[in-house]
Amino acid sequence: MRKIVIVLYTLVCFLAPVLLLHAMEVAIEVTGPQELTTLKAGMEKTIIARCVAKGIPLERYNKLNITVSKLGDVISYDALLDTTPQRAFHKDLKDTSNLSGTIDEMIGAIFTETSKSQPASVTPTKTAVGQENVVKIKLPFVATSIASIGEKMFVSDNKKVYELKDEKASPLWPAPGKNEILRIYPYGESLIVLTKIMNEFKTFMIQGSETKERWNKAVIPLGTGLVSTNLMFDKVYGTTPYVWSQATQVTGSSPQILKGLDIISATLTGAETSSASPSVISFNFDNRMVVSDGKSILWTDDTDSGITPQFIEDELVLRGSPENEPPARYYLKPRIASLGPKIITFRNGQGSARVLPRLNLFEYTQILVYTPSGKEFNRYELAFFPDSYCSDITIAQGKVAALIVKNKNTYVQFLGL
Repeated sequence: MRKIVIVLYTLVCFLAPVLLLHAMEVAIEVTGPQELTTLKAGMEKTIIARCVAKGIPLERYNKLNITVSKLGDVISYDALLDTTPQRAFHKDLKDTSNLSGTIDEMIGAIFTETSKSQPASVTPTKTAVGQENVVKIKLPFVATSIASIGEKMFVSDNKKVYELKDEKASPLWPAPGKNEILRIYPYGESLIVLTKIMNEFKTFMIQGSETKERWNKAVIPLGTGLVSTNLMFDKVYGTTPYVWSQATQVTGSSPQILKGLDIISATLTGAETSSASPSVISFNFDNRMVVSDGKSILWTDDTDSGITPQFIEDELVLRGSPENEPPARYYLKPRIASLGPKIITFRNGQGSARVLPRLNLFEYTQILVYTPSGKEFNRYELAFFPDSYCSDITIAQGKVAALIVKNKNTYVQFLGL
């Protein structure tokens, strides 16, 4: 027991500064005499520590730029928070003795109005709070995925697919054997069910309770067809822990997916771009959403997309690997959906827990909407759910249906666009 306590204490002491580094970045530039420039090293830690003490959710902000400069007999203190719109703070100080109080004043001025509802670079328009007319259905299990076909809606946990009727989930199809359901996709009148067994993907096409076809690989709908791929782990020679095999056409017609993009997240959008054909949306290896025309990347988001709790990992123990080294793991990316030119997805915020992603700890989730603007996309927050995570989304009769999990309770939350 004593050994465990010592290990935990050491872990906390080691991670404390690391956790701070994975929150908001504080960039400080100080110009002036040495007595002023020597304060730079301590200012960053002071600002972060005071923000944490005041309950500021630093993980929701990207960067705080601070400039401190000596202008004659006056010290100029300027701060700019990277939000949309940006928020600024300015104050002239007589000497460095006023610096501590100015930091507190800056935190109160810059963060108070934005920390309640506005993450960095996101303009909120609707939130879950106050939407009294929004329909919400509670499910009696922790759901992993959701899909709709016409007026029919389907949800799944890790073992069964259910049809959602009259706000009740009726069992429809059980995953065979030890298969665990990761995600379900609509395909015509059928459902494509992506599962895993240990470190391998399996896929099933079902209609009602009947299995129509099965594959020993990942198969997803794209365009009017189905494409297949497999995940290959390589911790020894690869520059990345995993790589997708080249997408292969199974049936129908699908646009090309560029190498390096997340194949099982790929979908199409009708957004207007320089290409006349529908664009392919997916995620790159840096976990950022991208739009491509099948030949090149047209646009890349500037924000990490986060992860979902669903994952598959390499079960193979490599000879020569360090003892107790964790296996390589691939987390499913957030679902990307589209409605006309709009792109809808979600982001699960882990806050400082990002340094320990295997714990699957989440502080909030955002439902995000992207709209085309020339060659770029504007992003806004459709809804924000604290102390929750999102498993999946779908478009159902012109609305976003999101699987929101809070305290092991799952809700289907309907949100108007």
